[in-house]
Amino acid sequence: MRHDEDTATGSGRAGVLASFRGMRFGVVGLAFLAVLLDGFDSASLSFVLPSLAEQWGIASADFTPAVVLTNIGVVLGYLASGRLAVRLGLRRMLIAGTVLFGVGSLATALVLPLQSLTALSTVRLVTGLGLGVVLPGAVSLATAHHPDRQRQSVSVTVTLGLAFGGTVAGVFGSSMLASVGATGVFWIGGALPLLLAVVMGRWLPAAPVPVAVEGTVAADGTVAVSGADSSAGAAREARVGALFAPGLRAATVLLWIFAFLVFIASYTLQSWVPTLLTGYGFSASQAPIGLAFLSFGGVVGGIVLLLLSARRGIRFALMVMPVIGAVSMVAAATVGTDHTALLLALAGSGAGVTASQIGQLTLAVAMYPAATRTAGVGWAAALGRVGSIVGPATAGVLLALSLPGDDIVLLTAIPVVVAAASAAVLWRLPHAADRTDGAADTEREEREVTAR
Repeated sequence: MRHDEDTATGSGRAGVLASFRGMRFGVVGLAFLAVLLDGFDSASLSFVLPSLAEQWGIASADFTPAVVLTNIGVVLGYLASGRLAVRLGLRRMLIAGTVLFGVGSLATALVLPLQSLTALSTVRLVTGLGLGVVLPGAVSLATAHHPDRQRQSVSVTVTLGLAFGGTVAGVFGSSMLASVGATGVFWIGGALPLLLAVVMGRWLPAAPVPVAVEGTVAADGTVAVSGADSSAGAAREARVGALFAPGLRAATVLLWIFAFLVFIASYTLQSWVPTLLTGYGFSASQAPIGLAFLSFGGVVGGIVLLLLSARRGIRFALMVMPVIGAVSMVAAATVGTDHTALLLALAGSGAGVTASQIGQLTLAVAMYPAATRTAGVGWAAALGRVGSIVGPATAGVLLALSLPGDDIVLLTAIPVVVAAASAAVLWRLPHAADRTDGAADTEREEREVTAR
């Protein structure tokens, strides 16, 4: 009788665990889809710019305010996500952000026929707010449903949705422009997020405990890290001054330099590659394919980053990946009219730069002790997002000055080279204390399930 009861109890526990793991898969899937659509919408303006410039009879560089304000909106949304998570909860915040950028995309479709740069820039700023909320919300919610040892891989998986979204935009961009036009691209880009928001409203579970949002900076200078328990007595916060303690000062400065420079290159390429390709002889309808190669390279680069960091450590991986990106960008700037070689070079650029962008947060988690880890992650992310504004704005100015596209690509490689050098110095610094959040085990996982 006792044996039968134990068997029944064991079977019940196994069933609960299986159901819980299935729920986790669903959360990651929905979070990934939200980020994928985020990536698609972010790429949409980029790949329609050459076509819009032809239709409106203006230079692509004239769209710089719309590009920059989109990225400013993303930064503002990112910074606001911490407070929104407290007020709304992660689930509602993610759904609200998805609705906002979906509505923003529909508004973009409505204002395009007006041919007003002011109206376009305004709606893109609002769209960017939604885009900026979605990524930290999706990553934080997905990681909140997983034990510590799985959070790094879950975070990278969800974040790669951005690159997948850019790949989809690039692959189907030419056919979409031919069939529905630039306006239709934004109708589609608005309808799909709203549909997903309905699905998430029906099936997406809330975070199991109050969770702080990755990298968000509070008014008092404290910073939260993704997946951290923010319940009373459990919040892990640290002020920025702690990052400059003896033994951390040099590493912090180098990490900030790395993040800022990598984001400059990444967002410059994402924002302007289709426009730059027209200078290589691509037509406005052909140019989106460059975004597909750039973004798919980012997917491959993210996978390589995971494998390389597992074998040699994250510092070594972040020393290698920018070199791949910089070499590929130099190749892209010098291949001339060989379109195949150019697209392959763009894929290499995406692999190196996107992996570096993803990996800098992983490095922050690894190199800081628990007391300063939250601040380290958050401020590295914040510095990176400053680069996401500076890079596209600078490239827009260079385009307005009629600088050739290959020269702009070559100049964009310079910050990546400097980032690689900073990573090399970081690699040589003492880093025996580097760690990952791998302390959780199966027993803790079962306790989490039982608590639910």
